[in-house]
Amino acid sequence: MPTSEPNITIMVETFAFQITAAVEASVADRIQAAIAGAFGARPARGMGRPTKAVAGVARVAAKPSAVKRTKKMTPKLARARKLQGQYMGALKSLKGAERARVKAVAKDKGVAEAVKLAQGMKKAK
Repeated sequence: MPTSEPNITIMVETFAFQITAAVEASVADRIQAAIAGAFGARPARGMGRPTKAVAGVARVAAKPSAVKRTKKMTPKLARARKLQGQYMGALKSLKGAERARVKAVAKDKGVAEAVKLAQGMKKAK
């Protein structure tokens, strides 16, 4: 099969030439970008929609929003949130019937009792 060898040689040489050209183009682009960045010029944008500043659209000043007052958290609210977090964390580790049982206890006796039950179930495993 001597006829296929010249074709392979030509294909390899063509491929090597294309790779070399692509690497050289990439290096040239990187050098141009570095030089442009050193002089403070903006890098050339790629494809896509231009930004508003580039498109010439003037930005409208945003209306200042009303100052939002944050409510101070009371100790009662802090305890309730902590208990809720413990309840959610305890439920996360339970599956199926155990989870349903803990939810039923939370509904009937309260979240604190449900957390105790869930932690007990977790320790029993």
